[in-house]
Amino acid sequence: RAGGEKSSDAMADAVEDDVVDDVEDDVVDIRPELEETCKPKCVKAFVQYQQCVERIASDTTGDAHCTGQYFDYWACIDECTAPKLFQKLK
Repeated sequence: RAGGEKSSDAMADAVEDDVVDDVEDDVVDIRPELEETCKPKCVKAFVQYQQCVERIASDTTGDAHCTGQYFDYWACIDECTAPKLFQKLK
Protein backbone atom coordinates (compact mmCIF):
# COMPACT_ATOMS: atom_id res chain seq x y z
CA ARG A 1 0.00 0.00 0.00
CA ALA A 2 1.32 3.39 -0.91
CA GLY A 3 1.55 6.37 1.40
CA GLY A 4 0.65 4.57 4.63
CA GLU A 5 -2.91 3.71 3.59
CA LYS A 6 -4.60 1.22 5.87
CA SER A 7 -6.18 -1.91 4.52
CA SER A 8 -9.94 -2.26 4.88
CA ASP A 9 -9.33 -5.02 7.49
CA ALA A 10 -7.13 -2.70 9.56
CA MET A 11 -9.74 0.06 9.33
CA ALA A 12 -12.50 -2.34 10.36
CA ASP A 13 -10.42 -3.46 13.34
CA ALA A 14 -9.86 0.17 14.36
CA VAL A 15 -13.58 0.93 14.14
CA GLU A 16 -14.39 -2.22 16.13
CA ASP A 17 -11.91 -1.17 18.84
CA ASP A 18 -13.56 2.26 19.02
CA VAL A 19 -17.01 0.66 19.35
CA VAL A 20 -15.80 -1.63 22.14
CA ASP A 21 -14.29 1.37 23.96
CA ASP A 22 -17.59 3.25 23.60
CA VAL A 23 -19.56 0.31 25.01
CA GLU A 24 -17.25 0.12 28.01
CA ASP A 25 -17.83 3.83 28.65
CA ASP A 26 -21.65 3.59 28.52
CA VAL A 27 -23.43 5.60 31.15
CA VAL A 28 -25.67 3.76 33.58
CA ASP A 29 -29.17 5.17 34.07
CA ILE A 30 -29.63 5.67 37.81
CA ARG A 31 -33.22 6.89 37.50
CA PRO A 32 -34.89 3.49 38.04
CA GLU A 33 -32.89 3.00 41.22
CA LEU A 34 -33.80 6.48 42.45
CA GLU A 35 -37.46 5.85 41.63
CA GLU A 36 -37.41 2.71 43.77
CA THR A 37 -36.02 4.67 46.71
CA CYS A 38 -38.80 7.24 46.30
CA LYS A 39 -41.73 4.83 46.06
CA PRO A 40 -42.06 4.45 49.86
CA LYS A 41 -42.53 8.23 50.09
CA CYS A 42 -45.46 8.01 47.66
CA VAL A 43 -47.45 5.29 49.39
CA LYS A 44 -50.51 7.51 49.86
CA ALA A 45 -50.78 8.20 46.13
CA PHE A 46 -50.19 4.52 45.34
CA VAL A 47 -52.92 3.42 47.77
CA GLN A 48 -55.33 5.89 46.16
CA TYR A 49 -54.48 4.45 42.76
CA GLN A 50 -54.97 0.87 43.98
CA GLN A 51 -58.32 1.79 45.56
CA CYS A 52 -59.43 3.30 42.26
CA VAL A 53 -58.38 0.17 40.35
CA GLU A 54 -60.41 -1.97 42.75
CA ARG A 55 -63.38 0.40 42.50
CA ILE A 56 -63.54 0.27 38.72
CA ALA A 57 -62.71 -3.43 38.33
CA SER A 58 -66.38 -4.25 37.84
CA ASP A 59 -67.00 -1.44 35.33
CA THR A 60 -68.32 -2.97 32.13
CA THR A 61 -68.78 0.29 30.22
CA GLY A 62 -65.08 0.99 29.84
CA ASP A 63 -65.69 4.62 30.81
CA ALA A 64 -64.13 4.43 34.27
CA HIS A 65 -60.40 4.93 34.59
CA CYS A 66 -57.73 5.78 37.13
CA THR A 67 -55.58 7.99 34.97
CA GLY A 68 -55.60 10.86 37.46
CA GLN A 69 -54.51 8.67 40.35
CA TYR A 70 -51.88 6.99 38.18
CA PHE A 71 -50.38 10.33 37.18
CA ASP A 72 -50.55 11.61 40.77
CA TYR A 73 -48.50 8.59 41.86
CA TRP A 74 -45.85 9.08 39.20
CA ALA A 75 -45.78 12.85 39.77
CA CYS A 76 -44.94 12.13 43.41
CA ILE A 77 -42.13 9.80 42.38
CA ASP A 78 -40.83 12.30 39.80
CA GLU A 79 -40.90 15.12 42.34
CA CYS A 80 -38.85 13.02 44.74
CA THR A 81 -36.47 11.67 42.09
CA ALA A 82 -35.71 14.82 40.08
CA PRO A 83 -33.55 16.69 42.61
CA LYS A 84 -31.46 13.59 43.31
CA LEU A 85 -31.12 12.82 39.60
CA PHE A 86 -30.11 16.30 38.50
CA GLN A 87 -27.64 16.51 41.37
CA LYS A 88 -25.78 13.52 39.90
CA LEU A 89 -25.88 14.61 36.25
CA LYS A 90 -22.77 16.17 34.81
